[in-house]
Amino acid sequence: MRLPLQIISFSFALLTVSQNAYAGAWILKRGEFWVRSSFHYLNTNERYYSRNTPCPLNENCTKAGQRVKFAFDGEGRVSALFLKARYGLFNSLELTLEVPYFNISFTDLADPERDNTTGIGDVRFGGRYNILSQPIVTTFKVEAKAPTGFFNKDTEAVPIGDGQWDLEFEGRFGKSLWPLPGYVNLDLGYRFRFKPDEETSTLDPGDEFYFRGEAGYNLTRSFLLKMALRGLFGKKFKQTGVTIEDSEREILVLEPGFYWVVKGPLALESSVQVSMSGKNFFAGQVYSFGVSYTFSRR
Repeated sequence: MRLPLQIISFSFALLTVSQNAYAGAWILKRGEFWVRSSFHYLNTNERYYSRNTPCPLNENCTKAGQRVKFAFDGEGRVSALFLKARYGLFNSLELTLEVPYFNISFTDLADPERDNTTGIGDVRFGGRYNILSQPIVTTFKVEAKAPTGFFNKDTEAVPIGDGQWDLEFEGRFGKSLWPLPGYVNLDLGYRFRFKPDEETSTLDPGDEFYFRGEAGYNLTRSFLLKMALRGLFGKKFKQTGVTIEDSEREILVLEPGFYWVVKGPLALESSVQVSMSGKNFFAGQVYSFGVSYTFSRR
């Protein structure tokens, strides 16, 4: 079975890697405004397979989660620019907005001249509320994803959006390691994925559980190394009310990187997201670079 590109979604995959660097459970103070521009790049011809296949005559078989080439020599290339803003409405509450822009191509022997898809993807907006500051910084996040990106019923088209709304709830827990110059952070979330209008698509995506664990250590007062492990585990898709077997999406990613405070409110960051295992997800590396700036009215 050749699953639709809407299930193995490159834009969705990059949306999951756009994270707050050096933030975690900590939020902005009242009146602070933080903005970041980040660039992400992916080039891959592999994915994680979706199901077990029979092995006649003891030949090699393909197992669910095995890293395989895309069918028909397929290759995906994605360049994405993310603009993200955070504003401290109160000392305990901040608002967030993220707008992505994609340039996505996927070609194979069946359609070697398939056009690139470019444009604004699905916009995310929400808020984060700090519940506790001690002994563990605890923050609760609510975020929605709006279907603003291009989506096509054609299962062979390359979408840059999912064509439906998401609503996610997330708890963030952070702890400073002082007197050591470091921290640890854990994010746990659940994403409700709503069924799109029938005119938009007959695909009904399954809800997802996700996590992200991160540790950071300051080599100097301004330069920090970090390592993150994140995972996503989704339920099966449905189409016209019928469950699509082997359609759930899963991914486990290791993400080393750094965060450098260049001067005052200006900072640079970079990371590489290395896929470790998965199902119905691309396999490979996403390279990311970002620059951020924090404004304050005080």
